[in-house]
Amino acid sequence: MKKLSEKISFLQGLGEGMNVMDNGPQGKLIVEMLDVMADIVDYIDELRDEFKDFKIYVETIDNDLMDLEEDVYGEDEDDRIEVTCDNCGETVYFDADCLDDDNVIEIICPKCNEVVYVNDGSLDFEPAIIDQDPDAPDQPVASPDDGQHQPM
Repeated sequence: MKKLSEKISFLQGLGEGMNVMDNGPQGKLIVEMLDVMADIVDYIDELRDEFKDFKIYVETIDNDLMDLEEDVYGEDEDDRIEVTCDNCGETVYFDADCLDDDNVIEIICPKCNEVVYVNDGSLDFEPAIIDQDPDAPDQPVASPDDGQHQPM
């Protein structure tokens, strides 16, 4: 803005040197236009200063809000578990702290109200299912009582 202000001052000086004001109505118009341009530059400078103050104020509010979020929600947002609802396919997120809670907690899908997780182990996967080769044919799992009974 300083450069623009200098240019307007130069034009005003040039107009005075050429005696534009004495050249009739056109000269008066040019002088008034230069004055309006100078007023516009002054107004823009004021807006720029107010904007700098406003920017500092918003940055302060942003920093305060970030501190408040850390106090309320904690710093670690990565301690969340993601589960997909088997009923509707909705992705449900919950705190990992629920896994360690001694009380039984059910996580409910907000879309279909089905239980997607219970921390009592009832919805945990069986190791045999996880370890089973998906390409292998299904084989029945023998229970300890099948064919093992011997009369006494």
